[in-house]
Amino acid sequence: MNKIFIIFIGILIVILLGLFTFKRHYFSEEKIRERQVRTWNERANDYKNSKSGKIDLTNEINLRWRIKDFNSENHKIEYCENEDAKYICKIDGNNWYGSDFRMDLPKNELKSLTIYIDKKYIKLDVSQMFNPNNSGELNKNQFKIKKEKDYYILYGYFSDGAGTYTTSWKIRNGKSERSKISTDEEDFGWQNEK
Repeated sequence: MNKIFIIFIGILIVILLGLFTFKRHYFSEEKIRERQVRTWNERANDYKNSKSGKIDLTNEINLRWRIKDFNSENHKIEYCENEDAKYICKIDGNNWYGSDFRMDLPKNELKSLTIYIDKKYIKLDVSQMFNPNNSGELNKNQFKIKKEKDYYILYGYFSDGAGTYTTSWKIRNGKSERSKISTDEEDFGWQNEK
């Protein structure tokens, strides 16, 4: 019994010494400052070559967006070939939207889209969304917000002149879910609804 107790105390002391050493090293002023500088540089690089803005949909609902120049070094590009041509079939392992023929790399990508609704900011899924507008800036005419029973639906269409696609998000209880991303003409019907 004494041996087990001594082994237990020894293990506990080693763990405590390890934690103390980790705390002194990881939480030293120098290490904290290094992490702050690294985080700042990462954020600054992320915002380099990007545009952002705000769109008021109603008096209480707005969108905040950011579009960034496309950099192929930050993405995994997969090419496919058929008998006629070689084209970009996937970006980061997913189908992508924003080009009809997919022969050229996208010019830019929708990096973030956040809706302010019911006094909350809610991030919207913008994965796979490239070339969202010819000017490189989103505008109010691209969106429509619709109130249903206990949720909202935000519709949007995106195009830089070719490769037009539409997206919709269901927003309820402080959360959002992208319900559709499509190039099918039938899915653009929301634009004609009153």
